[in-house]
Order: sequence, then C-alpha cells, then structure tokens
Amino acid sequence: MKRFLAVLLVLGAAQAQADVRPVFLPEQDVAVSYRLSAPGRPAQDYRLDYDAAARRARIDDPAHGTYFLVDLPAGQAELVVPMLRSVVTAPDLAGLAQQVYSADGARFTPLGHAVYAGMRCEKYLVLSAQGTATACITPDGVTLNFSGQDANGSAEVTATAVAFGPQPAGEFAAPDGFGRITLPPGALAQLLQQQ
Repeated sequence: MKRFLAVLLVLGAAQAQADVRPVFLPEQDVAVSYRLSAPGRPAQDYRLDYDAAARRARIDDPAHGTYFLVDLPAGQAELVVPMLRSVVTAPDLAGLAQQVYSADGARFTPLGHAVYAGMRCEKYLVLSAQGTATACITPDGVTLNFSGQDANGSAEVTATAVAFGPQPAGEFAAPDGFGRITLPPGALAQLLQQQ
C-alpha cells in the first residue's frame, strides 16, 4: 500500500507545474482496478474509486482488508481497518494527501500514446524532485499506467479495468461507530514498510 501511495505522490507532484499540463485527476466519477508491481515483491491488486465533484478517493487493499479514504481538497487521509473497527489518522497521511493534491515543481514531457485496460492514453515522462516516472493518462484524467522510482524504490501501477459511473457517497466516509486511533509522525510509515 505504501508503494501505491508513493506512486500517487510522485504523480501528484507533477500536477502543479509542467511543460505540458495534462488533466491529472479524473473529471468524472470512476472506479479503476490496478495491479501494483515492485521488484522483489508479489504483485498486488488495488481498487480506486473516485468522486470527481468532491475530489475524494477510496483506495481498497483487498489483500489486507483495509482501505484509505482521501479528501484531496482538505489534504486529509485516513486508513480504515474494518477487522479492528478502527480508523487510523496520522500526520503522514495528511501530508501525503496534501502533496498529491498541491505539490509543485514537476514537468511532463509527452512521449506518445499507448493503450491500457482497453483505453487510449497519452504517455508522459514525469520529472520531479521526488523521482522520475512515466505516466499514461487519458484526456479526462484517468491514470492507466505509472512506472517510477523515488527514494523508496521503484514500482509500476497498471489499470486492469476501468468503469465510469456514479460512486456511492457513503463509500468515501469512515463507517459510523468505528474507534479512532491517531499515530505519531512516522509510525504509519514504519508499519506499512513491514508489509
């Protein structure tokens, strides 16, 4: 999950300043299934549900039975752990959400076109202070492929299925009755590195 969020971070850094400014966030509600590959680790599947009007995302990690709720305009993120009936907040998550939404300094250079999950996208070289990558993004802002490296290593995220349509608002809020846990800075990063 940490690598998936790191990929979002590097791509998010590319949003604010670029030679070319592709639409980075989806312009319409969408659900995307992704496969994350990283050297020395088994591939993992994730699902991203995105509410375009509210700019909220839900990232499901079926392997661990957890999911992240991200409110990009508010710069907030939470990890929901249903098995423990808990919602985890940590400064690490809020900082990551804010960087995805508003980081600057990256540049996009067009590289041509490609097709992933049956959809055409524009491929870009992405250069930022956080790392380098290639990203393939549809004209309406859906990232279909991202391959990059940063200080934490390298990873590739590839869309395997894309479905446009309204997303239930309740999917983007923590469940009622769950306990809240607040971790100190750095604690969540250490826990996620152990997975």
